[in-house]
Parts: sequence; C-alpha cells; structure tokens
Amino acid sequence: MNEPLLARVRLWTILLALPAAGACWPLLSGIFALGVLVTAIWAVAGFYTLERLLRAAVVSPGTPRNGFGVFLWLMAKLAIYALAVRVVLSRPFPPLSHAAGLTVLVVVLVVSGIRQTPGSGGPEPPLRGDDRSSDL
Repeated sequence: MNEPLLARVRLWTILLALPAAGACWPLLSGIFALGVLVTAIWAVAGFYTLERLLRAAVVSPGTPRNGFGVFLWLMAKLAIYALAVRVVLSRPFPPLSHAAGLTVLVVVLVVSGIRQTPGSGGPEPPLRGDDRSSDL
C-alpha cells in the first residue's frame, strides 16, 4: 500500500469537503452542509481505520502478526459503523447529504488513482517474474 497516496486521499477529502459544504450552506441549508462535512469526516475515519486494520492483519510471510492490534483496529472500525448507523437512523441530517459526503471520498480516490497510474511520474510498480520486457 502506498502510504503517501493514502494520506493524500485523506487530506484532499477533507480539503474538498470544506468548500463543498460551504457551497451547500447558502444553496441548500446549513444542516445539509453540516451533513456533507460530517459524513466526509466519517468517511475519512472509516477509510483510515480500514487502512490500519489491513496493515495490522496482512503481514509478510514469517512476520509475526500483532493480534491485539488487529483486534483494536477491528473494534475501532465497528465503533465507527455503529456511530454511523446511529446517526443515519436518528436523521439529524438529510440522507442526500450523506451521499454527497461519501461521494467526496470516492471522487478523491478515483482522481488519485488516475494520477498514480504507471508513467504518471509516480513510483513504478515492481516487476514480477513474467513481466520482464527483456524476455520478449
């Protein structure tokens, strides 16, 4: 996993959610704008805990796995889901604001992924045994 890329995704999600919420405030309502911002922050928190959970659970062969770390990150992920379900069911924000807030993370992920493709100036992926061009 490319740690700088994932950190950029988290940062840009929040940076784009701020003007998106600011634009929603006068156009729709303050509660809608707050829903977009809160949901984008929730999406970043869920994305971060998923990243940390995968880093704790998926280790190289021969490397000891930190079972307690996996457990803690799993509990954090479940707590974020529980909080999100409670917020969605209590309906303090319009449902469409949740969709807009989550969309910010998805857009940033897609754009970051496109910008990180091979040949775009980012690090080249490692060659596998059958990917060598000299064997052609």
